[in-house]
Amino acid sequence: MHRKYDWIGVKGFSVIIMLKKYLYIGLLLFAVKTIPAQINLVPNPSFEDTLQCPFNPGQIAFASPWYDPTLGSPDYFNSCNSGNYGVPNNVCGSQLAKTGKAYAGLYSYYSGFNAREYIQTQLYSPLVKGKNYCAEFYVSLADTFSVSSNNMGMYFSDTAISTAPSAVLNVIPQINNDTLANSLFNKINWTKISGSFTAQGGEQFITIGNFLNDMTTDTTNVAGGTFAFSYYYIDDVSVICCDCNDTILIPNVFTPNNDGVNDFFKIKNLPDNVSIQIYNRWGIKVFETNRSNIFWDGRTTSGNESVDGTYFYIIITEEKTYKGYLQLIH
Repeated sequence: MHRKYDWIGVKGFSVIIMLKKYLYIGLLLFAVKTIPAQINLVPNPSFEDTLQCPFNPGQIAFASPWYDPTLGSPDYFNSCNSGNYGVPNNVCGSQLAKTGKAYAGLYSYYSGFNAREYIQTQLYSPLVKGKNYCAEFYVSLADTFSVSSNNMGMYFSDTAISTAPSAVLNVIPQINNDTLANSLFNKINWTKISGSFTAQGGEQFITIGNFLNDMTTDTTNVAGGTFAFSYYYIDDVSVICCDCNDTILIPNVFTPNNDGVNDFFKIKNLPDNVSIQIYNRWGIKVFETNRSNIFWDGRTTSGNESVDGTYFYIIITEEKTYKGYLQLIH
């Protein structure tokens, strides 16, 4: 059975289409606009935080706390790598990250073998019974593959699930792509997969991939690929409570470049008696305040300009503690 190790050298002969980079500019501009949202329960949702720069296949665990539940080899791509596992150019093709500089990658269809790869992580907190949750993630079919598998989904469970190496996980995902309305053949842009469901209560693990076997997977032949199976980049995973009484609005991206648009990290509707800390990727506190009307301009408490990258915030109120990730882009 062929694996990704067999075709690492093939990509060196592929032509990188520059048009992709220009078309992606519009998506990037959208991504950096502040979109108020409730707390994202997914840790490291755009795979920016790294334990180590990827250098080989199967190193998704470097984007902790994501990991592989099947002993397969889902991949991790980051711009810190200038070779096979870099961003935008890598062994599977060329794609800019939807947010930041990193993303995951996995096989979702391997004709005749029912081979699958999945990624899994534990949420910040378990889901509440009876509450409605909205979930989404983005995918992009890698350049060197000629088949799209349209049944990508997200499964929620109260315990971690696993299966034999490369086998299909025999579960029904609560979030599954609408194959009629949303074919996943796009190699230039990112395609959103989203949905909502009512929690049974206690779900605290999410698993992403294709949960159908080869016979029932909806596939589409795509021009331009070398390999007749499916491999997807994955970025920007989100799970929020749609109907919780949580009115605090927290953006996940801001651009303090003094252009008058989205220059501040603003947290709306904070109560009194609140404490806020912001840390960089090395765990160093760069900002702290007790004000409820926070307007962080991207500078440290000593007045120095913070560098581009991912930051971690902790918001402590009298009733609840919020934790999440923030992308700073000048």
